[in-house]
Amino acid sequence: MRSIVDTTTVQQLDPLGTLDGRPAGIVAVVGSLVFSVVVTANRAGQIEDPFLANAALFFIAVSAVLYIVTTSPIRPPFSGGLHALIVGLLIIAFALSSASIGSGGALLTDFWGPLVIGVMCMALAPYRPIAELVTLGIVASIFTGFIGLVQSSVADVAAPPMIVVLFTMTPVLTMSLGGAAFARSLASTHKRWEARARRAARRQLDREHDSVARSVQQDRVTILNRDVVPLFTELAQRGIVSPEDRARAAQYSESIRSLMVSEVNRSWLESVVATSFGALDDGRRVQDPQRLATAMTPHQRTALRAAVLAVASGTDLIADTVRLRIEKTPTGAAITVTGSVGSNESSWRSTLAPYIAVLRVVFTGLRISYRSPSLTVRFTYDTP
Repeated sequence: MRSIVDTTTVQQLDPLGTLDGRPAGIVAVVGSLVFSVVVTANRAGQIEDPFLANAALFFIAVSAVLYIVTTSPIRPPFSGGLHALIVGLLIIAFALSSASIGSGGALLTDFWGPLVIGVMCMALAPYRPIAELVTLGIVASIFTGFIGLVQSSVADVAAPPMIVVLFTMTPVLTMSLGGAAFARSLASTHKRWEARARRAARRQLDREHDSVARSVQQDRVTILNRDVVPLFTELAQRGIVSPEDRARAAQYSESIRSLMVSEVNRSWLESVVATSFGALDDGRRVQDPQRLATAMTPHQRTALRAAVLAVASGTDLIADTVRLRIEKTPTGAAITVTGSVGSNESSWRSTLAPYIAVLRVVFTGLRISYRSPSLTVRFTYDTP
């Protein structure tokens, strides 16, 4: 089993929780930008190169915009390249800000950049693996320490070089490691909760097995009482079996056999869709000729089941128009969901945003195509 520290992010384990916490991250990042602007304006008299100071603010603004855009639920999962890019832009901004002061600055007014870098590292903690958060945090703190050391050598700073290095490294190191520790705690808690929930679900399934079996048996008995028993009663009263009776018996037998074969062959996805939207007579609500739905992981099944139930219980999509098609691809399988929208675009996007966020995490390559009133959602997953 792969380690949580090595491979799993909080966003993957709890997409909806990450989505709920995203506004706080946006406030922190935007606040850091405002803080940078205020500090720069207050020390305008000490700035020797205004161009470098403005360039530093520009890089901070770019990193804030990147955070807001790339962590959006309508975007693919946040990547390691974006993580390094955003933190790298802030390091460059700190270097430019320090260079803009030249020899005219003081320690307490120059070295505000590490605070901004540290806040961004904490804001990005839910989106990347713990090992990567720790590694990039340490690397970023080393760079900020070096920049602080260089600045102290050209500015009038009456402090030992080691103190300057620690002063600049500490905010980045503590905030990045703190964010990683918090993310690890959330991931571990979620894993323990998931394990307990899975055990409880298995126990509940065992308890319900007998009742489900009795329910299925009762369904069969109902069919027999409705069709077969009247035929046998009629035959017992007449004492003669006619060709018409044989035809009726063959028809009932074929009907019951077809029903049982159909239910046995029905996949979990077909059962969920049929229960949620109602089965179609033509059997084309779900098209999965290669039985690829069975290859989904438990997380993927849970996410897709929740999305189907949400769409079925809402009014944004017209239930009779919803179709699902699963096709084989060179790398796995692709699911295409189509339907007609019965509400305005802002309404269905707002309603489906949490479910789309979850689907983007557990599946890959999710794309949305909307041309009123038709909505198409396509995503892929790996198969054995």
